[in-house]
Amino acid sequence: MPSPTTTTPPADTGFDPGVFWIQHKSKIMLFVGLFVVALAAYAISEYVHDKRNTSAQTLYANAHSADDFRKVIAEYPGSNPAGDAHLMLAEKLRAEGKIDESSAILHTFIEKYPEHPLLSGAWTSLAINLEAQGKVDEAMSTYQKVTTTFANTFSAPLALTSQARLLAQKGKTEEARRIYEQVMAQYQDNFAAQQAAQELRKLKK
Repeated sequence: MPSPTTTTPPADTGFDPGVFWIQHKSKIMLFVGLFVVALAAYAISEYVHDKRNTSAQTLYANAHSADDFRKVIAEYPGSNPAGDAHLMLAEKLRAEGKIDESSAILHTFIEKYPEHPLLSGAWTSLAINLEAQGKVDEAMSTYQKVTTTFANTFSAPLALTSQARLLAQKGKTEEARRIYEQVMAQYQDNFAAQQAAQELRKLKK
């Protein structure tokens, strides 16, 4: 009696794209659809952002009065031009003698734009306002903040010379002299070094 024939199962040929497509077609289509929607949303977002930023820059470029800068801030909050407008508005208000309003604008800028490239300038302007109000000690501490927190910015040499000037006014000429000499050595190619040299000559007299 012949023995039954043994049937060998077909060898596994590995990954079958057709089978995979049939099994996961709905999931794949859903994923592709979501990706396309996300891509379109990103493109629209970038377009709107660029258009908004361009409009903000145009409005800022044409701004001259305090009201003009307020308009940039109101219409394009959070944009870089709006940040710049805060600083210009603060400057305008200081020139008009509205020191408290100017300082309020600077504080708002510092709070809302912590990464703005002109942040050190805002702190320096705030120190100038404090000095104009006769708050010498507060002005001094604010200038010191600029020189320590923003040591590598354009504001640092100005803050140093301002500290030296305040010290000289208090009769602390030796401390003032050391700071002026520091500015001259550390910022040789900066206008602040020339100013420091002039002030140092006055101290020696």
